[in-house]
Amino acid sequence: MGTHTLSTHESRRLYYAYARHALVTALRLVRVESGSRVLLPEFICRDVLASLRAIGAEAVFYEIDDELQPRSSMSLTHALDAMAQPPAAVIAVNFFGFPADLARVRQLMPSRQVPIVEDNAHGWLSADQSGTPLGSRTEVGITSVRKTIRIPDGAYVEWRNDGTLNTRALHEPLAPRAEALPVSFRMRRTMSQIDAHAPMAIMPLARGTVRLLRRMGGKPAVSDNAAEEWALPANRSPHRESLKFMSQLDNAREIARRRTLFERCDKLATELGVQRPFLTLPRHVSPQGFPYFCDTDSAVSFARAVRRHRLGEDIAWPALPSNTSLAAGSRLRSLHLVNFLV
Repeated sequence: MGTHTLSTHESRRLYYAYARHALVTALRLVRVESGSRVLLPEFICRDVLASLRAIGAEAVFYEIDDELQPRSSMSLTHALDAMAQPPAAVIAVNFFGFPADLARVRQLMPSRQVPIVEDNAHGWLSADQSGTPLGSRTEVGITSVRKTIRIPDGAYVEWRNDGTLNTRALHEPLAPRAEALPVSFRMRRTMSQIDAHAPMAIMPLARGTVRLLRRMGGKPAVSDNAAEEWALPANRSPHRESLKFMSQLDNAREIARRRTLFERCDKLATELGVQRPFLTLPRHVSPQGFPYFCDTDSAVSFARAVRRHRLGEDIAWPALPSNTSLAAGSRLRSLHLVNFLV
């Protein structure tokens, strides 16, 4: 075990290939162990559960409202009543780069001693209204970079040593991988670069072709890897190209690009009567994409307009856990995202 100095911002981070690996370290830092129960939103991507299962911890879901915040003290009380003992930790998610209301989460906890792990998988370069970067607002947070910019992989865990953390969970920085990048990634990146300047959008055409070929082969149009809920990705170390790209990116330009795309999507949605969870775009938010409810007839026209104006890729999110408590009739099941990844 190496010695970690906490005098600089960078020394309080460990980089990984995927946020799921970062979350394992984050949970261990706040002393989650085998048999522990962890609270997390019922509206969550199933791959988060693989991190809990890697430790032997159990997920207990709490309700969130259509604004993607904890629904009420009653709903969380119900989740807590299902526990024989207090939760070891609670995961608060910054959905799509918008800040989770940590004050509300803390207020609903049975004790202020319950640590909050800030899941910032969607919020790289985003901050709250005070300008504090998302992922750094609690004792421990995790951030995924690869979901915001097109890189092979890239995520990190960030912590502040407040005397309560299990620092034995830390390790020396992982040596970056250096193998040749997959052909599929290089092709996607090349098409993305061409797409930015071509008179006709190429990426949607390429995605449509791949999905058609999958259907013709008797497979789902979009690959559905159910194993993500149960097993962590094989690669744990980040690729050196990912770290290089992160260090060279013009952050201010990327933030401006995303905010402009959000505002253009918002204008279209307003014109067509399409509703979305967030009513405003706060000053310091760098949105991962534009979330909207596709439970109205106008949502089809909106999706077409998004493709026509080349504002991003329309996707359904998330792939829910197999045991989620999210009601079958919840409006959140109709949520789509215009993903700004290029």
